[in-house]
Parts: sequence; C-alpha cells; structure tokens
Amino acid sequence: MEKQKPLTVVTGFSLKDKCDVIRRMQGNKQTNIRVILFRPTDVKLVIHSEDPFPLTHFISEAVHHVEINTIPNLITALEEESCNHHFDEIILDIYPISHQHSLFESLTSQNGNQNWFIKSHIHVIDARDFWFSYYSEHGITICEFDSNLTLEYTIGETLINQLELAEMIFLSNTEQLSHERLGELMVFIQNLQPQALVSNLNDMNWRNEDKKTAFDMKAAYNLYADQTNLFSSRSNMKVIGQYGIETFVYQSFLPVDFSRLEQFFTKLPSEVFRMKGRCYNPFTQELHSISQVGSSIQVDTTNIYSAKSTNALTELLFIGSELNHEEIETMLNDCLQIKYDRIAY
Repeated sequence: MEKQKPLTVVTGFSLKDKCDVIRRMQGNKQTNIRVILFRPTDVKLVIHSEDPFPLTHFISEAVHHVEINTIPNLITALEEESCNHHFDEIILDIYPISHQHSLFESLTSQNGNQNWFIKSHIHVIDARDFWFSYYSEHGITICEFDSNLTLEYTIGETLINQLELAEMIFLSNTEQLSHERLGELMVFIQNLQPQALVSNLNDMNWRNEDKKTAFDMKAAYNLYADQTNLFSSRSNMKVIGQYGIETFVYQSFLPVDFSRLEQFFTKLPSEVFRMKGRCYNPFTQELHSISQVGSSIQVDTTNIYSAKSTNALTELLFIGSELNHEEIETMLNDCLQIKYDRIAY
C-alpha cells in the first residue's frame, strides 16, 4: 500500500482567520498542499435579525483549490487527492456550520484502509467575538435524508462540537481583550478541552510540523473523562491563575426524578457556561445524556439494560465562573428519588 498522505482539518467560525492559518501553513512548508473546502448543502443557517453575532465571519476570499458539498463526495475527493503525486499534504477547511461529529465519524470509519490519515485538527477562535457566537440565537438545521429527520442546533452548540474535538486551538484578535478577559477565555477553553494546545494565533507553535502520529479520535471520545478527571485532580487544592473559571462534578448513587431535573434546568445559575452529563434510571432503564451550551439544553434519552460505565446513577459536570458548589448540590439533591433502594446492576 502506498504511503498515507497527511490530512489537517481546520475548523472555526471566522473564515478570514482560517484563511490566515492556511496561508501560514502553506508558507511554512516546502511541500505542495492541496486545500479543500467542505461546505455541506444539507445544513441551513437560521438567522435571527436581532442577534449581535456578526455573520460576516462566514464571508472571506477563497484560498481553496476545490469545494465539496457532501460527505460521500468528500471521501471520494480525499481518495483521489491522496493519490495525486503533485501534492504532499491535504488541508480540509470545514465550513463553520458543518456538523463536526458525523463528519469525523465518516473520516475515521475507513479503519486506516484509505490512502490518507488525519494528522491533526486545528480550531481557530476569534477571541473578540467568542461569547457572541457562544450565546448566539442564530441556529442551524441539518436534514438527514436517510431518516427524513431535521436536527436543530444553536450556533454555540455547533461551535462547541468543533472546539471540543480539536487538539490545537489558536486564538485571534487577542489584543482587543483585556488581560483579565483573555485569561478568563483561555482558562475556559482549557477546561473544555484539557488535552489541547491553546495559544495565540500570532504565536503559532508549529508542533504540527514534525508530528508523526495520527489524530487520536479515541482521545476525542474520552473528553468527558478528561474533563471530570481535571475536577478530581483539583478538588482538594486552590489553583492560582484560573480567573474564576472552574469545573464542578456532581455525583449521586440515587437516580434523578427527571421532571424535577427539568425544573432545575429552568433555574440553572447564569454562572454555568457549560454542563454535560448522564442520569440513569434503573426502574425505567432510561439513560438521559445531557448537554448544555449557553441557553440551549439538549437531552437524548436511550433505553439500556444497565449503566455500567459509572457507579453513579446521576453525574453532571459544570464549567463556569465562580460556581456556588453548595447551591448547585442542594438544587440537584432536591431532584433525586430519595426513596430509591439501591439494587445490584
């Protein structure tokens, strides 16, 4: 089999900043790079006129050799380009409102049998507009033609789906933030993605240049464990230089009363920026997977026989600013089914 060609995936909401990154990558190498833009046609932007997040971020000059609009066509194009001897490497620029998880699953589903491999995933953030996009009321809809389903996400959820899969995160326009606001943002991002390299775009660390190993999708799936481990490692100590940003994990061996938990969602403290976790009810055999980004909360419910991945039946992770642990714990204790007698499962 011919040597696999490296593929670098670039994500982010600012096309201008991503173009800047791509140009730097091209100028920093002595090799020829093929640049592909993936702009899916099954994803639509839902615009709210009063939303302050500037959609001009989605407009920029072209630095791409080709544009692809569907995942099957993208896989075909990657196979063709990986056999093109005129290019040594491929850069895949993902359009801002693409659904990252389904795309990465498609890119990694070949089990190494393709002629290319994902070398790294770089995410670019405009530090000046990060919170505007995170709390944006703009949305996206994804049409799944196989199931005739339409999925809806906020811009913030789409942003987090990209950011939490990245292993290198570069921030632009950092000079437009105060030292405190920039420090707060960087610590928040480091709590979201503990294993990623986070740095200023103007100080790009080209650790990627001599990287020999492929992007570890398994590590990306282990992100939740990394986030909870970060809390465990710091729970008994005071960490300096966190700008008030912290992680808190709530666990209980009791199942939750989901109707009460829904009431908790309506009273979620504004200091909570990100929440995620799972609640298992052994009586109904339902597992609730919960994800909160900004003002949006997504709950996926599946029926399973047991939840052996954790001893805790209820586990929620919070990332925010100066969180009141006791208040959150008290509110969640009120959501538990107190009369539950624990059974072996």
